[in-house]
Amino acid sequence: MKFLPLFKVLSAYPFLSFAPKLFEDLEIEEELKKFPEIIEDAKRDVLDAIRGDLNPKSSLSERGEFIPCINCDLNCWKCEKIASFENCDLCLDCFANCKISYGLKIEEEIKLSAKKSVLRFVTAKILVSKLEDWIRMRYAVNKAEEFSKALEKEDEAIVRIVARSLGIKLKGWDVHVSSYVKASARIRDDDWRLVNRFVSDGYVKLEKAQALRIIKEFLRILFFEKTNLSIPLLEPQLREIEKMAKREKKVDFDLGEVDSSCFPPCMLEILSEIKRGMNVPHTARFAITSFLLNVGMNSEDILKLFKSAPDFNEEKSRYQIEHIAGVKGRATRYTSPSCDTMRTYQNCVANCNVSHPLIFYRKCKKRKGLKS
Repeated sequence: MKFLPLFKVLSAYPFLSFAPKLFEDLEIEEELKKFPEIIEDAKRDVLDAIRGDLNPKSSLSERGEFIPCINCDLNCWKCEKIASFENCDLCLDCFANCKISYGLKIEEEIKLSAKKSVLRFVTAKILVSKLEDWIRMRYAVNKAEEFSKALEKEDEAIVRIVARSLGIKLKGWDVHVSSYVKASARIRDDDWRLVNRFVSDGYVKLEKAQALRIIKEFLRILFFEKTNLSIPLLEPQLREIEKMAKREKKVDFDLGEVDSSCFPPCMLEILSEIKRGMNVPHTARFAITSFLLNVGMNSEDILKLFKSAPDFNEEKSRYQIEHIAGVKGRATRYTSPSCDTMRTYQNCVANCNVSHPLIFYRKCKKRKGLKS
């Protein structure tokens, strides 16, 4: 059957770039009328993402599925990249000439499963594209996490197909500089800076786990992109999601006795990113949490601030906040990072002529006290 192996791959990874080629005549609204359960599934995907609930996805390997090109003797297409897909350009000619047959009934079931999976993904993308950016960001983070976890368990061939579909150039597990820079720019960690990596012939030397992290960042970028598709049939689901999102977004930014007008620019920037639903890196989260604790804010109010974070998990966030506060772990109450440390982790946004964010805050408070 033409494209048969790819239908199985799309069932697990419906976001792949060749989906439109395999379903080029797909009328989305008409198909959703036939399969209304797909709309509910897509709505649930968005709601779960808003709540930060991860739904682990099984890999093709776990299902006992694999690309049948390996050890296949049907000679569908002459290409040295078949089976390994090393440097494959996804021309799809080999799959278009696939001669494998499982019988008409099974083949139609495989194709239908792929179509439903693609429809579910597209429907969820349409829904989040009509909603606020923080919802789209939370969806992107959530789905990137789910699919990247599944990829960790996949055969190399599947990983390479996904990477190539995303536009990532791989040589072994080495990633082309252009792909590396695009992804690593979003990872605020010194280890990922290009100057700290070995580059050979235009490729950054990486291990498989690191290549998978690059794929994860590309997935996050893909899932955050908007689609211009509009389906009137989805309006009731949109309204339902909006109501739930309003309840979830309710974040109390009243800092009580804490004077936010005296916060240094770096802390105001981090708070602003959190409020907009951006995925703030761990170093910035530690900085703002320790800073707020140091200036007198309590753990419960800090927890509320993080509710709009795209990967918010209440139990995990509470533990981390209490650990920094000295309530959990070694009972060590942490001090917020110095300005030098903030600069090192690219969290500094201005030259305040102080050596520590707390000094900035206390000097401001002192000036205001003198004026009053």
